[in-house]
Amino acid sequence: MYIEKFLTEYDDSLTGELNVDPLGQLVIWSSWGQDIFHSRITSIANDVRQYTLNLLHHSVLRQILVDEKLQTSGAMKGLYPKKQLQEFRVACLIHLENIYIYSMLAAENRGVTLTGVQGINKARPKWNASNKNPQIFFGHEKSSELLTNQIALGTNGRYKSPMMKMQFFSADYHYDLPENKPVWQAAEAFIRNVPELKELHAAAITYMQSLMQVSHKRDLNPFYEDIPVGLKKAYVKAFRDPKMVGDYSREFWLQRTGLDKYAAGAIYRVLKQERSDELELTDAEVFKRAMQEAKSVPEMNESDLMALQHISQAEPFLSLIDLMFSGLRRQSRQTLAEFRQFWQSRGLTELDLPQRAAQLLENDVLLSSLSGTPDRRFRQLLALASMPSLEDQVRGLLDYHHKIMETRGQFPWLMLEGDDILLQVPPCSLREDRQNSDWVNRYYLPQFRHLLNGLWGHSA
Repeated sequence: MYIEKFLTEYDDSLTGELNVDPLGQLVIWSSWGQDIFHSRITSIANDVRQYTLNLLHHSVLRQILVDEKLQTSGAMKGLYPKKQLQEFRVACLIHLENIYIYSMLAAENRGVTLTGVQGINKARPKWNASNKNPQIFFGHEKSSELLTNQIALGTNGRYKSPMMKMQFFSADYHYDLPENKPVWQAAEAFIRNVPELKELHAAAITYMQSLMQVSHKRDLNPFYEDIPVGLKKAYVKAFRDPKMVGDYSREFWLQRTGLDKYAAGAIYRVLKQERSDELELTDAEVFKRAMQEAKSVPEMNESDLMALQHISQAEPFLSLIDLMFSGLRRQSRQTLAEFRQFWQSRGLTELDLPQRAAQLLENDVLLSSLSGTPDRRFRQLLALASMPSLEDQVRGLLDYHHKIMETRGQFPWLMLEGDDILLQVPPCSLREDRQNSDWVNRYYLPQFRHLLNGLWGHSA
């Protein structure tokens, strides 16, 4: 019996939001974005090297856990009486991440790409302060971390949700759920067939087996120079740069993520053509071409095509809402009359937002595609945009913004006193080339481009 059956569904109203999303649009566009990418990529999980590193580490941990002959003993047993403890699993993942980070840093002058190595900036001061020989503590507590809250913010934490979605493991790092078996069969075959990964996997297993059996507690906290040379070299050899990783892992990750199929696959083919033709498509152009591409694919299901259409239909409205809010932030103080002049100077009238809102309100399929917080916020934006006068639209937007910030325990960026709009944060300058039709929400396209840049490696 698995506890996941009794857990409630994810509550999207609990998402963490920084003070950089004053209109709360993130949950709206990310909802549609994940309808396409199915959480295979996120704003913090989109690098093929880190994906593969996390897979390697979990494969090592999985093998340790399934080997009944291997148990904690000696000094390790004093800290972790059983290897099944959640704390032991966390300690292993943190420890291997730290060895990887320092190994890459040590090879900095040997052609490795450090950009994208999670934790490298935190590691560098410790590396320099210790004369390039830092102590690497084994454990699950703060003293063992290079990053604050590393299990959540390190490579494993950032890539945990996508890899759970791909059924590599459960939330508490169990690998023995019924759906995990074929996934790991494919993953282990992939690792065996890549010489660099096979070598690293074997070296990491040997090291962890030795660490689990040391006699003295001090041996659980080795200095970098005490880590086996073969393990450190193997990390660098396997992960020296993302494009090299993409060359050997492309087929595996495309098969596992499915990002070359359905709606994501339509975007994939558009971006591949963009790369081949050396184009620079806007986000709007990418989605327009992707819809055309999707319609030509026989196996494309209706829901995937709808996901592309929803974004193309709704983003012009969301962008115009953002343009209004940006215009309200142009200067420290302005009147409603002055804002009207700004709006009209861009060829806009008080009818533009109501007309766009009316079209969307008639689209029952689009409206039903959202639920929870995204649905509530989108409908609130449609309601304020439907107000007849421009002044009422502005008042509605500011009231909406105030409520968003209040739920976060933050101060609003703008205040309205009579007809005066008072800015509480530094003014925002609009880009000179910004058009009224420009999209502002990205729907994970930059992250998808980054992932594909790695997956495509040194060849398209």
